[in-house]
This record gives sequence, C-alpha cells and structure tokens, in this order.
Amino acid sequence: MRAYSLLLISLLTACSGGFKFVQPTLAEQTAAADFIQLEQDTDYQFDRGEGMHRVRFNYSGKNWTVADVAAIRINTKAPIAIIPQQYTTEGKMMPGAAVNGRNVGKQWNDITQQEMAWRLRQQGFFVLTPSIQYYGENLDGYQAFEHYIAAIHKGNPHVQTVLLTADAHNPNVQNPLPGAQMLVTGTNPRNPEWEALIQRHIAAFYQQVGLGNQGARVRGGHSDIEGSSAAWHPLIERAAGYGATVSIMEVSRAIDIVEQAGSIDNGRQWAAPLFDALTDAMTEWACLQGYRLKRCEELSYVTTH
Repeated sequence: MRAYSLLLISLLTACSGGFKFVQPTLAEQTAAADFIQLEQDTDYQFDRGEGMHRVRFNYSGKNWTVADVAAIRINTKAPIAIIPQQYTTEGKMMPGAAVNGRNVGKQWNDITQQEMAWRLRQQGFFVLTPSIQYYGENLDGYQAFEHYIAAIHKGNPHVQTVLLTADAHNPNVQNPLPGAQMLVTGTNPRNPEWEALIQRHIAAFYQQVGLGNQGARVRGGHSDIEGSSAAWHPLIERAAGYGATVSIMEVSRAIDIVEQAGSIDNGRQWAAPLFDALTDAMTEWACLQGYRLKRCEELSYVTTH
C-alpha cells in the first residue's frame, strides 16, 4: 500500500450516517514527520502547531494578503489536495451560518471535509485535512491555519485547496448575493482553466437541485475588482500567492440545504453528487498536470468526446 495513504490519514470508519472522522493518532503524526519537511534555513517570528501541522511564518499586520512562510515539502509522488476545516465551535470566533437559531458551519464543514477527503484518497491523492482546532479558535489561530495552507502550496507543485461551506442567507458588503459560488483570489493571478474545469463538472448538480450557481468570483473585503488590494480573503490570498488553485466554495445557502435535504446531517447524501463531481474535477486537473491516477484515461475520454 502506498506510504502516503498510511501516514497522513484521518481514519474514516463506517457508521449509519456515512463516515466518522477520527483525528490522526500521535503515532501517525510522528510517522508522517518523515514525509513532511519544514524548511528551517530562515528565521521566522512565529512557530505554531505541532508535528505534521507545525508552521513557521512572519506576520506584521501591514498586508493581510501575503504569506511570508517557511515552505512545507511533502515527500510524495501523488497530487496533493487540502480540504480544510475552518469553522469553530459555538461561542468561538467563526461558528458559521445559522439556521433556525443554530450555527451549522462546523457541522457542514465536517461533513464536506470527510466526504471529499475519502473520495480524493480513493483516487490516489495525498490529502491533508488541517483544522482551525489545531491552532486555536481565535485570530492568532487563523493566522497560523492560513499560513499552514500557504506553506503547503509554497513547498509543493500542483496543490489544490478546496473548502466547502454553507453560506449565510443575509446579504452584506462582502457577500451581496448569498448562495452557491466559487470564491477565488482577488489579488493574485487567477487560474481560469482550473475554475472552468470545476464549474463544468459541478453544473449538472445545480441543474438537478434547481439552485443557481454564481460560478467563480472574487470575494473581497470591500471590492470585487480584479487586482484590487481591497479584494481579499486571507485564507485564499495567502495560499494563492504560491498557486491559484485554491477556493472557498459555498455549496449553497445553509437554509437551502436544510430545506432540500431536511437537515444538515441529511445534506451528506443530498450533496453526494456534488462531492463526486468535484472529486472528478480535481482528479482531471491532476491528470492534466501529468499525474497518472486511476481515472485519468476515463476522464480524458469524457473531456474530449
């Protein structure tokens, strides 16, 4: 069995509702350290996280979009996918969208992380599932979490980061049209081929469920203009500085998931075709970058015929 499938695995065990997520054990994290190399040749002010989640970086507060970070190199011949968990528990910094007075951001992010990680591992990806809980559910923790993702992009070719979320239903300046959308970099060069590939694969799901999908767009602090210094999302921008294949994808509004699926829990089955389609898109992109995965020939046939 391939080494990467043994070392950086978040154990998935079958249960009645799908899969149960189990964090890597200390032994697994220690073993994984042999495959993860953190650059040590430069001094950095901040050193956060432990084992496979350790990150070193500088942050001055002068520019939120830039990640001055020590590269993290992974000894694998597989394409790398990062499926993060950014939401916090109730009462912490970012519990996510609320439905019927209950915050569901973390629950939905748990489901999407589990489902996507399992699918991508099945296709031969080296999958990382970093969580804000590793660094602290506060602003300092988010700094470390976002820099860790950037460090993986800096240290390795062809990394794809996708975070699947459930949008709030209340419009605001940063998000004037809540709903399905693919948030991408606003301060770094975009990757239109990657964006279009993902959109092509997921289109059938949105047609099936009758929900609009705004497609790929910049989500900024106070601007949607390409290249504007006001158009940033720190998790996206810091990683995209080292490669634009990074996105926060709003699956839909959280209230739409509950209305169509019956509950956030049931959303696991409801969104299964979307998880499948997104996995196919990420796999096809890896094939186009020269990786030889199980489904490359099949996906090439679908793409070209």
